[in-house]
Amino acid sequence: MSTGDRAGTPGAGTPGAGIITAAQIGTGVMAASVLVAALADVTGVQLGYLAVSSALFLAGCVAFSVGFLRAVGRSRTETVDLAGLFYLTGAAPRPVRRMLLGLWFVQIALATVSVAVTQPPWAVMAPVFGIGLLTVWSSRHGSFPPR
Repeated sequence: MSTGDRAGTPGAGTPGAGIITAAQIGTGVMAASVLVAALADVTGVQLGYLAVSSALFLAGCVAFSVGFLRAVGRSRTETVDLAGLFYLTGAAPRPVRRMLLGLWFVQIALATVSVAVTQPPWAVMAPVFGIGLLTVWSSRHGSFPPR
C-alpha cells in the first residue's frame, strides 16, 4: 500500500484518501465562495456564500460527532489521546498529517480574512469541517498504542 509519493504528498493508496479528497474539495469550495462573496455584493451570491459556509459547518459537526464516537469505541482497547485524535500527532503518516492540518489551517486563514472582506463573514463557521475530517481520519485510520 502506497502512503505517498517522493514529494511527501498522500497518494491514491493512502488510508483515508477519500477523507483527504473531501478536505481538498471543501477547502477549494470555501476559498471560491469567500472570493466571489468579497467581489460581488449581490443577494444571490451572498445566499450562495451562506449556503456553502453552512453546509461545511454542518458537515463538520456530523463528521466530528461520528469521529469522536468512533474514537470513544476505540478507546476501550487503545490509548486514544487528544493530540493524536484532533491533530494526528503520532497517529498518522507525516504526508497525511501535513495535508489535513495544512488544509485546516487554510480554512482558518480564509475564515479570518473573510471577517475583513465579507459582511456578514459566514465563513467563520466553515473550519469546523476541517477539524471534523481530522477527527474522522484519526478515529478510522489513526494508530494508537494498545491499552
